[in-house]
Amino acid sequence: MVFNKNNKVYLEWFNNNKLDEEMKNLLQNANDEELHAAFEDIELEFGTAGIRGVLGAGPGRFNIYTIKKVTIAFAELLKQNYANRLNDGVVIGHDNRHNSKAFAQVVAEVLSSFGIKAYLFKDNEMMPTPVVSYSTKALNCIGGIVITASHNPSEYNGYKIYDSYGSQLQDEQTAIIANRMDQITDILNWECKTDKTLIKVVDQSVIDSYVQMIKNLEFYIGEEKSKKALKIIFSAVNGTGSKFTPRILRESGYDVIEVEEHAFEDETFKNVVNPNPEFDSAWKIPLEYGVKHNADIIIMNDPDADRFGMAIKHHREFIRLDGNQTGSILIDWKLANLKRLNKLPKNPALYSSFVTSDLGDRIAHEKYGVKIVKTLTGFKWMGREIAKEVDNRLNFVFAYEESYGYVIDDSARDKDGIQASILIAEAAWFYKKQNKTLVDYLEDLFKEMGAYYTFTLNLNFKPEEKKLKIEPLMKSLRATPLTEIAGLKVIKVEDYIDGMYNMPGQDLLKFYLEDKSWFAVRPSGTEPKLKIYFIGVGETVEAAQAKVNKILEELKIKMNI
Repeated sequence: MVFNKNNKVYLEWFNNNKLDEEMKNLLQNANDEELHAAFEDIELEFGTAGIRGVLGAGPGRFNIYTIKKVTIAFAELLKQNYANRLNDGVVIGHDNRHNSKAFAQVVAEVLSSFGIKAYLFKDNEMMPTPVVSYSTKALNCIGGIVITASHNPSEYNGYKIYDSYGSQLQDEQTAIIANRMDQITDILNWECKTDKTLIKVVDQSVIDSYVQMIKNLEFYIGEEKSKKALKIIFSAVNGTGSKFTPRILRESGYDVIEVEEHAFEDETFKNVVNPNPEFDSAWKIPLEYGVKHNADIIIMNDPDADRFGMAIKHHREFIRLDGNQTGSILIDWKLANLKRLNKLPKNPALYSSFVTSDLGDRIAHEKYGVKIVKTLTGFKWMGREIAKEVDNRLNFVFAYEESYGYVIDDSARDKDGIQASILIAEAAWFYKKQNKTLVDYLEDLFKEMGAYYTFTLNLNFKPEEKKLKIEPLMKSLRATPLTEIAGLKVIKVEDYIDGMYNMPGQDLLKFYLEDKSWFAVRPSGTEPKLKIYFIGVGETVEAAQAKVNKILEELKIKMNI
């Protein structure tokens, strides 16, 4: 595909005398395919968790001008909504990715130019996403911002916005920001008038209170000597978790060995390849450490530490648990101990997404009487529902989704892999004392509730292929509805495109089968991929897995994928 270098927007960038030097070099060395993606496809848009995109020059890539545009638009929204509270400020954090630190500094400078106080962390150091969410709420700020692409590969970066509660900004607000961004036509020449007096540092006491909140999640306090018996391998995949998770685990008593190759700040992820705990490449070195050190459990946070993955040594081999399985264990562990201590609140509520396994929901509701609140994918929706608890007379006990995201204490209103790390370690320690593992714990839950097998198929595309390939697949599924698959009748189909269950519309189809199994198809809101979620239910895990495999093979044929 040949790129037309007479493209108006391309010429505006290429010929601009004020263009950032890095952008100039990228333009000069870009090939036709890269230029097409950067200048002929649509600009980056808000997705499930903010804006994410491949780093590079042009409106279709993520760069300093994306940062300036979205920050200007957000600043104007804040001035409109919080005219008398601008001095309450906005907390700004970032991860370890390329340009993240510089981007965070620019965000602070742009906000200050609008008369808004901006909080950076000391030395503008990288900081976990959940710490930014917590700090936003703790400091009573009017908003928060994190520069992060979370678990995406190294060529990505992104921009996530929080409201005054530390929850992700809702669609109606991001729509206002997006519309304003469209009106900013001369961002290349926009000049920032920084007010350095408005740029402050988050006080250490806020971070200390976050750490104490994590420690307070444990149910067995004063067992530091006993907990030394649990050996943990920890991987931060070269991201922000290295500053918090191993320290807190050690202070709680656990024997923690960090994966050295993953313990330093590295924007290239050269020792990780793909820093997503869902994928095999991130686990290669941690699993080697687990065998070498004869560990009990391996814990992994993603680069911004909002996600959590784990592998358990069971019968001398390490078994990785998926997000649904981990969620079920965390739910039962927390609720069982709250009940044991007579601390289960009245009208307890658990929040989970439509594509999350119903095993965790069933455990919470059937064993502990917890009300289940279902939401669209993304913690912004859970945050919105949690904010209604006073009116709904509900009390938070847990929130999670299948993609390795958990909230155990809602003083952080976004996924928190550090919270999950401390609670799962305690559960592993407790069961080790009984000569059991967390795999045994999960199997006990299966005996109570039925055996579940979950699998998520990720079909990855290039950013510019979203309209060409992903949208037609969804249209095809809607045009020819499935009535039977793998010998099982489809008893119900839910199409969420126009909204369901008090939730706004989302491009999601969910197919319920006659044996309680189901699968759902959804384009990712933050990445160029189509996600297909499978939940199989059977008498054994093996039977449930065989069922899912059969459904998957037939679905591939029907969808021509």
